[in-house]
Amino acid sequence: MSQEPMDVVALFGLKGVQHTPISIKNARVSQHYKASLTATFNLHPEAKNAIVLEEDLDISIDFFSFLSQTIHLLDEDDSLYCISAWNDQGYEHTAEDPALLYRVENMPGLGWVLKKSLYKDELEPKWPTPEKLWDWDMWMRMPEQRKGRECIIPDVSRSYHFGIIGLNMNGYFHEVYFKKHKFNTVPHVQLKNVNSLKKDAYEVEIQNLLREAEVLDHTKNPCEDTMLPDSEGKVYVIFIKMESETDTSTWTELAKCLHVWDLDVRGNHRGLWRLFRKRNHILVVAVPISPYSVKKPANIKPIHLEPPTKEEGAPAEQL
Repeated sequence: MSQEPMDVVALFGLKGVQHTPISIKNARVSQHYKASLTATFNLHPEAKNAIVLEEDLDISIDFFSFLSQTIHLLDEDDSLYCISAWNDQGYEHTAEDPALLYRVENMPGLGWVLKKSLYKDELEPKWPTPEKLWDWDMWMRMPEQRKGRECIIPDVSRSYHFGIIGLNMNGYFHEVYFKKHKFNTVPHVQLKNVNSLKKDAYEVEIQNLLREAEVLDHTKNPCEDTMLPDSEGKVYVIFIKMESETDTSTWTELAKCLHVWDLDVRGNHRGLWRLFRKRNHILVVAVPISPYSVKKPANIKPIHLEPPTKEEGAPAEQL
């Protein structure tokens, strides 16, 4: 066990807890998370929530302010699973507004808060056992755990992942997926309309956005910036083909050409993604699986992208 963490704990006059590592590889990490969460809530029985931070994260100047402005939502809205400081799709070229918040269906992690009741009543009793070589975060994202609940995230992340060497990390992976994540450097950010993140209010918010949104020209290639008009501060919507939850080819190809997370489907709310391009707010709606598909004009054909064949070796084009 490294002495460094305990030295840091002593430096700040805090209480540190060490435990004997259990199991191997991913399971060892998973058991460490379980031991840490259990110890946290056992040592602080009065605490209603816990903040989880890994040692390879930097946190923004307003990290705790961000949480203090949002944490009440966990008590007031039982449709929420967590609050996370991390936006999976929030890169330097796709995130814009440090005051803006979203609801997403996945659990991003990387600087997050969960309720004591969620952990003690639901997660702890069925946490993966040491012989299961599972990733704890992938397990937490499974429908059996999430139960349809969502997480609150910021448009501009309040955490930054700088760790390059790890069980599931290397230099190339970090360069492609983490290095260019946007990280808030603005102090004292007053978050916008925090209570509009509650379940019913958020639906009103999305409907208002869709009402305001201008439909982009679907005959153009969404991978090219020419699809977007030369404007700033507008709301646009794109409709893409997604027949089922497993029909992910169009989103994956679009994510690749937008240079955002493309390894699985993340960061959406009921089949709708939100991001920025050229300082415009872009909504991407999956048709027909998203309930927001009803907003698609009859004359618009959803964009369909397929991976390039080995012979082509070129970026996917619109079909």
